[in-house]
Amino acid sequence: MRGVQSTPDYAASQRVLELPHPPPAAAAVLVSALLVSAGVTERERLGTALLEVLNSSFGLPPCGLKVADRAQLHSTDGSGRLAQATYGYYRCRIPASGPPQRCAIRIYHRTAVKGQVVSASAFTNTLLHEWVHHFDFTAMRLHRSLHTKGFFSRLRHLRSELPGSAAEMDPEAPGTSPAR
Repeated sequence: MRGVQSTPDYAASQRVLELPHPPPAAAAVLVSALLVSAGVTERERLGTALLEVLNSSFGLPPCGLKVADRAQLHSTDGSGRLAQATYGYYRCRIPASGPPQRCAIRIYHRTAVKGQVVSASAFTNTLLHEWVHHFDFTAMRLHRSLHTKGFFSRLRHLRSELPGSAAEMDPEAPGTSPAR
C-alpha cells in the first residue's frame, strides 16, 4: 500500500474532501425515490436519471448504468463463509489524451449468497459510491480512483447534501468490501 500512497493520484484524492457545490434538488428527489424502489427496471430508470442530473450539475460526461438481475460476484473463505462481495463497479476507457470515454456503472441486483434483491439503501449507496469514482476520473482527472480518506469524504459530503437521504443510508458505502 505504501507505493500507492506516494502517487500523485493518491495525493490529489486526499486533498479534495468535498464536491465543488451541492447537488441540485432533483438529485434528492431521485434518491428518495430510489430508497423505496425494488425492481430492476425501476432502479435502472431512477438511477440513470440520477446520474444524468449529477453529471449535468457537475459538468461531467455521460455515465451509463446497468442493473444486472443476478447475484453479486463473491468469494468465500476456507470454511465456506462469505469473505468478499462486489456490489457494483465503475469502468471507463482512458485514452492517451482527452477525457475518459465509455463510462459505465454496473450494479448487481441480488445478494451474493441467497440471491435476494439488495436493499434499496445498499443499491443507492452503491450507485453514489460508483458515481464518486466517475467524478474522480472525469472531474479530477485522476488516472486511478483510490479508496482514500478523501474519496470517502467526498462520498459522505455528497450523501449529506441529499436532504432526507443520508440518514436512511448505511454509514459505510458498499462497493467491493469484506463481508460483515
